[in-house]
Amino acid sequence: MSTTIETIATTATVVATTAAAGASSNTSSYSTEHIKELVKDLLIASLQPNKTVIITGLLIVLLVPVILHQYLHGDESGSSSSSSSLPSIILAGPSGAGKTALLTLFEKRAGRKTSPSSTDEKTASGAEPALTHTSQTPVSVELNAASFSSSDEDRKPRKFLLIDTPGHPKLRSTALNHLLPLDPKTGRPLPPSKTSHIKGVLFLLDASTLSPSSPDSSLSQTATYLYDLLLALQHRYSRHSKGSKHPPSIPVLIAANKLDLFTALPATLVKKELEAEIGRIRVSRSKGLLDSGVKEDVVDEKEEGDDWLGEYGSEKFEFRQMQEFDIEVEVVGGSVAGTEGPGVEGWWRWVVERV
Repeated sequence: MSTTIETIATTATVVATTAAAGASSNTSSYSTEHIKELVKDLLIASLQPNKTVIITGLLIVLLVPVILHQYLHGDESGSSSSSSSLPSIILAGPSGAGKTALLTLFEKRAGRKTSPSSTDEKTASGAEPALTHTSQTPVSVELNAASFSSSDEDRKPRKFLLIDTPGHPKLRSTALNHLLPLDPKTGRPLPPSKTSHIKGVLFLLDASTLSPSSPDSSLSQTATYLYDLLLALQHRYSRHSKGSKHPPSIPVLIAANKLDLFTALPATLVKKELEAEIGRIRVSRSKGLLDSGVKEDVVDEKEEGDDWLGEYGSEKFEFRQMQEFDIEVEVVGGSVAGTEGPGVEGWWRWVVERV
């Protein structure tokens, strides 16, 4: 090792001496022997293990990538983390009900200290309709929940997320996965803490096409979607209520849209038609399970509520049966567009009270 160092030092000395000789006469230079000793000392210091140098080098190697990643992606991950912790409302419903238009309206009006009103609707009616959401990825919009009380006008608005989910039949699992998320590795339901940020579900439907006598009635597909959504919430409660602590309640608002149209059913009839259709779906699914070859005693051995929505064995379905599973269901009429009708104030108030 010493011979190698000596050789390298001699070579470096020759190079340094040659360079010094080629320099101008005004440039001072070290003696050949002095340069040789200096180079030799530097080589020895660099080859000898030094704890300080090793630790410093390791810190540089480990910390530089972390610092660069934080610098490049820190803002993005930080905003994502803060958004996921905000209270959230799931916006669901069949295609064409007006979900994206409602989301756009809420987004425009949420920054004000007053709620959206029928006056706002007159302005919105002249705007171009929002495009229907067909993406598999839900659209999340961060909004401010304004107070309705005049005494609370000076309070800081509360932030929350309104998550617009696609209404196409093939993409409706997006909304259900929010309510009953599964572990991607095991396929088992995740604990209720994973859905603690969800404060409610706003289920928007088109009340103008809900009449069963209408040739283009949407009653069947609307009730089927609502059935699956309520059943997911029922499973969420049943699977996690065996312990001492029940999962946080997730209420449901059935928002009957387009009440400004002549063919729209009022909220009371919307509730009645949905309950009747869900009752028929419940019987049909139960009968289909038996017809598929599953023995009746096997079906009876299942826990109550596993595949039966609402009160087990009841002849008629009513939304009040969902209270058994800590699910509050309300039906409120409104209209996203149009100069007449109740507007969206009732829906906005429901959202604000829950976030």
